[in-house]
Amino acid sequence: MFEPKTKAVTRWGLSIKGTDVYFPKKETAINIGRLTLKMNPETEMFEEYRLWDLTSGVPQLIDEQRFDRTILIQ
Repeated sequence: MFEPKTKAVTRWGLSIKGTDVYFPKKETAINIGRLTLKMNPETEMFEEYRLWDLTSGVPQLIDEQRFDRTILIQ
């Protein structure tokens, strides 16, 4: 039976004055986001999700979504 191989990649980041800054962990993004929010109330937090197909040997992007997670830093 053939099973496709996939890999999900989740990235966390902050949008500060229109510039995206990425962090390796969710907790880091939350901590920095709370500090940044005090200096710039327009700071937004987001989560990017990408699903890759690794079956063919050449990675192909299957799905890409971006979620607003600003509520986590407020």
